[in-house]
Amino acid sequence: MVAKAKTDFVDGADVTQSPDGWDWETVSEGAPTKVVFETPGEAFIGQFQGARHIDREPNAKGEDQSFDMYVFRGRDGEMYSLPQSYSLAEAIEDMDEPFGTWMRITYLKDVPTARGQNPMKDFRVDVRK
Repeated sequence: MVAKAKTDFVDGADVTQSPDGWDWETVSEGAPTKVVFETPGEAFIGQFQGARHIDREPNAKGEDQSFDMYVFRGRDGEMYSLPQSYSLAEAIEDMDEPFGTWMRITYLKDVPTARGQNPMKDFRVDVRK
């Protein structure tokens, strides 16, 4: 880390403006926008940026609320997320080097779960040649 010069601090300075000559590098872009598929046939195209694990406190029943998500950069340059699912995990794990790969993810159908809870979404994953 670079030591800051004492002259970087100015009494009464406007904390919303930086002095001329200061350059910035983005190190965090904030939370990605969640992609929600509602109708079979809907698709999302994005460049894979990796997976994130989100640690959450247990709910009132003591159940773990943590989850995993996949993060993509859309063609508009914005960040998007999709919750991890079996079909997405399988497709991404089968790739040699998924980071930076453009993917088209198409929602195919709902698949009933063995426990009768919310159905699982099934996806087709295509990669750019």
